[in-house]
Amino acid sequence: MNKKIKNAAGLTLLRWAFAGVTAVSTVAVLGGAAVAAPQGLAAAQQAQQARAGCPSGRVCIYPDRTDNGNPDTYYRYGSYNLSNVFGERLVVNNQTGGAGVRMCRSYGGQNCEGRLGPGRYIINLSPINSILLEP
Repeated sequence: MNKKIKNAAGLTLLRWAFAGVTAVSTVAVLGGAAVAAPQGLAAAQQAQQARAGCPSGRVCIYPDRTDNGNPDTYYRYGSYNLSNVFGERLVVNNQTGGAGVRMCRSYGGQNCEGRLGPGRYIINLSPINSILLEP
């Protein structure tokens, strides 16, 4: 009978030891998840910084291929005629909600090319006479 008590006590100690290992494993896994979140956050922050020069909700056309200088900004849906805008330029679509922009060869948002979603684009604006912002 004394053996049964020892075995039962040993089994109880084994259960407590296993519970401790499980708790340590859970903390280690959660600690790893906490480390992974900032990496994803860092990627999101890096993407946001890439468009930081262009305010949220706007389309910006910069003076050249870089984000240096003061961009022309557009923020309402509709067409905008461009004047004295030519050569390769950086166009940043920083609109929210997946809104798009089209480059149009005619004034008034006519004869437009394909829709550009949020992002940065280097575009030759020489043949472009207007842009069209759309939801």
